[in-house]
Amino acid sequence: IILTRWTGMFIGPPRMDAWSIPVLAKWQNSYSNKVILQELRRLIMSKENMKLLQPPEGQTYNN
Repeated sequence: IILTRWTGMFIGPPRMDAWSIPVLAKWQNSYSNKVILQELRRLIMSKENMKLLQPPEGQTYNN
């Protein structure tokens, strides 16, 4: 994923396997940022992912 002029922050592990996210694994040029973000939100809000522990407040990842 390449984002230009990104002013936000990704929270999570520093390396992500794009093939593990269905919308990225089945990428089509017609997908908009909105489609990708909606699918990521749906995955984050799934019951399986809601049970995962969150990292401690202020924790950072170094590459």
